[in-house]
This record gives sequence, structure tokens and C-alpha cells, in this order.
Amino acid sequence: MKTPYQETIPNPYPNITKLIKFDLQKPIRDFQLIRAKSGVYVYKCVYDGTLAVVKYFESESDRREILNYRILTQHGIPTIKTLELGKTALVMEDISASKNWRLGAPEDFADVNVAKSLAQWYFTLHESGSAISELDTLYFEFDKITEENLKLLIQKFPKAEELFSFVLNRYSKLKELIYKPIFTLTYNDFYWTNFVVQKDKKAAMMFDYNFLGRGYRFSDFRNVCSSLSDKTKAVFTDGYNRLYLERHGHTYEFAELEERIDDLMEPLFSLFVAFTERETFPDWAKEYKDEAINGCLLAKAKRLLDR
Repeated sequence: MKTPYQETIPNPYPNITKLIKFDLQKPIRDFQLIRAKSGVYVYKCVYDGTLAVVKYFESESDRREILNYRILTQHGIPTIKTLELGKTALVMEDISASKNWRLGAPEDFADVNVAKSLAQWYFTLHESGSAISELDTLYFEFDKITEENLKLLIQKFPKAEELFSFVLNRYSKLKELIYKPIFTLTYNDFYWTNFVVQKDKKAAMMFDYNFLGRGYRFSDFRNVCSSLSDKTKAVFTDGYNRLYLERHGHTYEFAELEERIDDLMEPLFSLFVAFTERETFPDWAKEYKDEAINGCLLAKAKRLLDR
């Protein structure tokens, strides 16, 4: 009998599907390729008789997503239902076949009900994430900004040498400040393609956890709010702050410090990735490149590090 995922074209990566079958414990068939990029392969499939999606990770570093699903599940943070977590692959429910959930859409950025539900998910992530035992071992974006990498940026981007040298000369103070706020789990990769919404909009949750790691609440705020409309941004922020106040009886005490650190470190991290990990300079980093040249980032560095 044919299934909705019956292959209609030859499998372009037969060796990958063999590796997936070898890794997983139950029968898996009818692979239909969704995406193959940078060593990550995503297929629709039938897993143990159930319509599902399987992700295979070629590199050891990308396999951290499997661990991240385990961490989230163990700590009660809502995720897409996982059917199996292997060593190199994971199998999850197919949201396109769900009765209760749907994939995110661009118009969700302007939907206040979706924004309210996303605020609840992020609050749960951050509240539970600050206490997990694995936190110190997880990926942290700002770990990329080392003295060695700042020197490399001077070579790659000499027009901003004054900025990088200023930070280098105050590196010990920068490291002290970075570790002053309370770390928690952060998602770091907000976009409509990365979340699902309950069909009644009473819940929403992120998926695709390759960039999940430790960091600041504010960094996730910045990441989310940069995509939302003014109205949904206000709903997301107000909803999150209300939940925090109800839980703790006061506003978040590290918000201002986290914002000042993030204002400098996120651009530095983005410039490092853009200049050293991309073959061509990406459009998403152009704004930070301009700020590094025109002195805006240097002014932020002075406000943070010359106090």
C-alpha cells in the first residue's frame, strides 16, 4: 500500500538513509527528502508505522541537537514529540500530519495570540533552563570572542582595528562582566520556520535546536523582537514580564546589564562568524559591519568597559 511519503523520485542520498536505518531501533521506510544542507539531512518518512520526520547529522558538533531534545524533555520544556533519539539521527512527529498543531507562518509575526503563546514558551524555557545540570557544558555564542579571535578579526577586518584593539585591551574586564548575569537556556534562532502553533493558538513552541545553548534572557528577547511587529513585540514583552513578576514578585534584575553586554557582544560574534566562517560576507551582518566602521560599536564598547 502506498503512503503519503512513498518515494516518487530516486533517493539522492542512499548512503544517508542506510546510516539512518542502522542507527534507529525500529523499521523506517518511504524516505522523502525535505532538505539537505551543511551535513544535515531531513526526510519525511514512515517510522514504525507512523508518519514522521527524521533528521540525520553528519558532524559530531551538529549532533548536539539530539542531546538538546533529551535535555528539554527531561526538564519538562515543551517540544515537538520525539519518537526516537539515536546517536546520529532523531525522529519526531510530522507536524504537517498533526490534528492539533501546525507549522509557523510569516503572518504569525503579526498575530498577538501567537506572540502571547510564544512568550509562555520562552518563559518556561528560561525558568527551567537556569537550573539544569548540563548548562555549563552547552554552546555559548559569546565564547567565540576570545583574545585570539579578536586578533584574527583585526587581520580580517582592519578598518575596525580601533574597536577590536579597545576590546582586547580590556578583555579581562569584559570576561568578568559576561559571567556576572545568571545564565539560562537560550534558543538563539527565532524565525517563523522554527516554531509550531497549536491550531487554537493557545500554545506555541520552538523546534530545531541546533543553536540552543546557554546565554542571557535578553539575548533571546532581542532575537525574538527583531522579527515581530510593534504590536506583537509589546504583547510578547508584556506577557513575559507579567509571568516573571507573578513568579518572582519583582522585575528581572539583570536586564539592563545583559542589554549592555549583548549590544556589544552580539555584533562582535556576528562579525566573527561573517568574516571567518562564511565564504562570502552575509547580508545579515552588513549592519554590524557598518557600525564597526562608523564608530557606533566602539561607543558601545566604551560605555560598557570604561565604567
